[in-house]
Amino acid sequence: MRKYIITWSYWAGTVCAAMALLTRSLDMLGLNFFDFNTRGSGIGYHSLMDGTLFFYAISAGNACYEWFISREEAGDRVQDGHARTDGQSPGTGASREVLSNTET
Repeated sequence: MRKYIITWSYWAGTVCAAMALLTRSLDMLGLNFFDFNTRGSGIGYHSLMDGTLFFYAISAGNACYEWFISREEAGDRVQDGHARTDGQSPGTGASREVLSNTET
């Protein structure tokens, strides 16, 4: 599910960025057709750029979370240069006892 959120939010951000560049370019040429007035503030190219930042932040945040979860699930923790094969994370169980005995 997270991969779909990453993909769709990335492409929604890209579409918003393309539309913002298009509307800004047309605005510079005097062909401002996209400026909608609402009861609050108007919807224009700046609103599209805000949408771009919003969707890219969602995509980046979910991608980082996906990476973090995949690293946890893989169990490929490294301690002292050696990969753990017993499924325990470093610093737990017997490895903690060995480390505490070598430090004293």
